[in-house]
Amino acid sequence: MLSQEEILKRMEEWPKHYNPRDIEPKWQKIWQTKEMWEKAFKFYVNSSKPIFFIDTPPPFTSGELHMGHAYWVTIADAMGRFKKLQGYNVLLPQGWDTQGLPTELKVQYKLGIPKENRELFLKKCVEWTEDMINRMKSAMIRLGYRPNWEQFEYRTYLPEYRKVIQRSLIDMYNKGIIRMRQGPVYWCPKCETAVAQSEVGYLEKQGILAYIAFPLKDGGEVVIATTRPELLGATQAVAVNPDDERYKSLIGKEVLIPLFNREVKIIADPDVETEFGTGAVMISTYGDPQDIRWQLRYRLPVTELIDERGRIKGTGIIDGMKVEEAKKKIIELLKEKGYLRKVETIKHNVLSHTERSDCLSPIEFLVKEQVYIDVLPFKSKLLEEYRKMGFKPPRMAVKLEEWINNIEWDWNISRQRIYGTPLPFWYCDNLHLTPAEISSLPIDPTKSPPPADKCSVCGLPLKPLTHVADVWIDSSVTVLYLSGFYTDREKFAKVFPADVRLQGTDIIRTWLFYTLFRTLILADNVPFKKVIVHGQVLGPDGTRMSKSKGNVVSPLDRLDEFGADAIRMTLLDASLGDDFPFKWDTVKGKKLLLQKLWNAGRLAYPFIKGNNVHKPDSLHLLDQWILAKHKEFVEKSIQAYENQDFFVILSMLYNYFWETIADEYLELIKHRLFSGDESAIYTLKRVIKDLIILLHPIAPHITEEIYSLLFGEKESVLLESIPSAEDIEVNTEAVRIGDAVKKFNSLVRTKKVNMRLSMNSQINVILKGPNQFINDIRSVEEDVKRTLKISSISYSESQELTVDVIST
Repeated sequence: MLSQEEILKRMEEWPKHYNPRDIEPKWQKIWQTKEMWEKAFKFYVNSSKPIFFIDTPPPFTSGELHMGHAYWVTIADAMGRFKKLQGYNVLLPQGWDTQGLPTELKVQYKLGIPKENRELFLKKCVEWTEDMINRMKSAMIRLGYRPNWEQFEYRTYLPEYRKVIQRSLIDMYNKGIIRMRQGPVYWCPKCETAVAQSEVGYLEKQGILAYIAFPLKDGGEVVIATTRPELLGATQAVAVNPDDERYKSLIGKEVLIPLFNREVKIIADPDVETEFGTGAVMISTYGDPQDIRWQLRYRLPVTELIDERGRIKGTGIIDGMKVEEAKKKIIELLKEKGYLRKVETIKHNVLSHTERSDCLSPIEFLVKEQVYIDVLPFKSKLLEEYRKMGFKPPRMAVKLEEWINNIEWDWNISRQRIYGTPLPFWYCDNLHLTPAEISSLPIDPTKSPPPADKCSVCGLPLKPLTHVADVWIDSSVTVLYLSGFYTDREKFAKVFPADVRLQGTDIIRTWLFYTLFRTLILADNVPFKKVIVHGQVLGPDGTRMSKSKGNVVSPLDRLDEFGADAIRMTLLDASLGDDFPFKWDTVKGKKLLLQKLWNAGRLAYPFIKGNNVHKPDSLHLLDQWILAKHKEFVEKSIQAYENQDFFVILSMLYNYFWETIADEYLELIKHRLFSGDESAIYTLKRVIKDLIILLHPIAPHITEEIYSLLFGEKESVLLESIPSAEDIEVNTEAVRIGDAVKKFNSLVRTKKVNMRLSMNSQINVILKGPNQFINDIRSVEEDVKRTLKISSISYSESQELTVDVIST
């Protein structure tokens, strides 16, 4: 047994303060070594261990790792580490969504490379991408994230991934669901490309409602109300509701379009809202999705008035003007010519490019030749099959179902950009597609000859398709790529479907929907067993982070000050699916909890390090009490990990570790530790070891450090197994006694504080209370006296529990 002097000397070997700035980078480097990769992080296809496959989101390579990235990175890492401790063979990938308009804009405007120099432009796009990846990857590693970089890091622009993208498109073409056609498309004039329905949404904006008189051909007028007067020249009809008594006599008559003097008919349609404006509306090609429905329903002519850059064309009046400028000019002309009845300022929902937060521009509808994947025929199948996947939280399943029900258009997969996956097709003037040979993939049709000279359908010459794929085409095959659907059928049979899809609420209608759809069509199965959807990290002010608001928080801002573990704990301390604000004050509180853990390790160090203590034949009552609490903590923590309820574990850490272990139990056993009591040392060793193993997935750095200093039996906590508490027998009497002691200690300490006595002041205590409570304290009287510096305790039975303290 060590002397008290030796114990204190050994305790000084352990630093008093936990310094994450020194400790965290050390472990991050160790985790990246080849030896540690092979032992802890490598995925072994032929392993006998059960497989756990997490499909993580490939972030766009912006170069900035914001708090939203940090959130899912932390969730993925915590899940992966927990499953490793459970004995699973974990496939935890990390991809990069590399191709997209933001990179093109950076290269075009920041680097000054013109699009016309295609080869140089693409070369610079790749260079920019790799630079952004390096920045984001470094930040991920600094947060303690350790996916399987060596085997499953992928980039969507690289040939091996691009081959899978193109092969999947050809397979879908061969199933008869990819076609090229001309028609209206969602078009973003700011980004100068077509977008899909999933990339647009409505934003409330201030606008105008213009009341315009349309002269009737036979005399009189009809006043219509419109938010898009600039599209007057594209008007194909005026519509009224057939049940609207105001207009029944006018149905079928003709009106003149003001300023353009073209005749159109008044038609009746039940979709016209009688309460909007005057109840009479103009149908223009195209002002909004309803115009498209009416044009198709009545086979109306099409007049294109807006070009790719959002400028008016073909009117002879307002040509070359941007939409907002043209709107003002038309209003002036209508007023000048006597057609304008009034203008109201309103707030209304404007269809916008909402998928890109740095765009949010109004969407226009242009007529274009585009490539589509048929989605509408599969709505009923999607609504049936998605139910095979579990959802966390369950309410997120409703969001996916609502999106499927709301789909109105097939998936336009064409994008008018350069830095993207080439669509592997050629086409003829009749818009028939000819796919590339599988053996030629990956391929760029603009650089390679077609597989045939002429179209096999109509015999016309073939031209290369110059469009590139929608970025969701790239990222919706992640699970197929990683599972080896096209490259390793043996591996595919073992790992597919993925156990978990992890993602945010904001990409349910894009990444989740498109992956479900494509995998269902190509692999005839749902892609995941479970979908975990996390909420959004809000700014400190409780609103969504935005650079314009100035409330964006980077995880790197104060990383050296608080450490990655404290940030991880803060991010995980929320129920999955809920939005929550990120505050550095909360991180500070988590660091204090980690310091408590560090202090516990420091106290235990002289008694545990190198001490091969075994469980004694009998355990002290207070040790039995804490082991009963420990059993509850272990079992509930494992269940919480299984349910991804990380906040439950963190809540228990406060209740169990801080308030019970650190504040009570460690104080109660100090005198027994110094006397070499085997029961106390055994219990402390077991509790601390289990605790740091269970906390490791959430706070990996500090747990690795404490494990190495206290135990060090293996190179990493990850090589341990998840603790079991099956052998702990709960002594209900010990639990009652321990809880009584905790209550008694609290009462005594409160009295000392109220009397302005230090905790080390020697006192006498008078305890009045129920007989059972008194007997419980008597059974461990020596322990509480030593802990609380009590010279004597006198007891008096009473229905009410009170403690009186007398200073000595």
